[in-house]
Amino acid sequence: MSRYHLSTEKVVKLNVGGTFYSSTKETLTKVHGSYIWRIFTGDAPCPRDERGSYFIDRDGPIFRHILNYLRSDRLSVPYGFREFDLLKVEADYYGLPALVQEIEVILVSFKRKRRRRPNSNRKKTSQSVNELHRVHERDGDLYISDEDSDWFYD
Repeated sequence: MSRYHLSTEKVVKLNVGGTFYSSTKETLTKVHGSYIWRIFTGDAPCPRDERGSYFIDRDGPIFRHILNYLRSDRLSVPYGFREFDLLKVEADYYGLPALVQEIEVILVSFKRKRRRRPNSNRKKTSQSVNELHRVHERDGDLYISDEDSDWFYD
């Protein structure tokens, strides 16, 4: 057997909830004792689909972040990612405690930012309903103003 052939045998095909991935056995067995490690060391049974891929009945798109974590040893998600709660559930399912911990730190940080944000720092885009006193109609349009405002008349 050639050296090239031996290295391609380490490529693993996965079907996670209908989303297909390819990775190496080395990447998938990086975290000792994880569910994925147990599958590829023979400690946990895993069915195969009709194509011969290992089938895991979990959230396919979220698995992308699990796989990238295994590849790089750090969490990396796109800007604006908002599914940290779901990602935490999946990381826990796969038995990745360091990733779960990293996600928990992020979630706590988000909660702190929401609590710390004082009202005075928020951009005021309009007055509250309680501050509005007059409704005026001009050319079929309604204008709402506070009692000191005449801005809508020329």
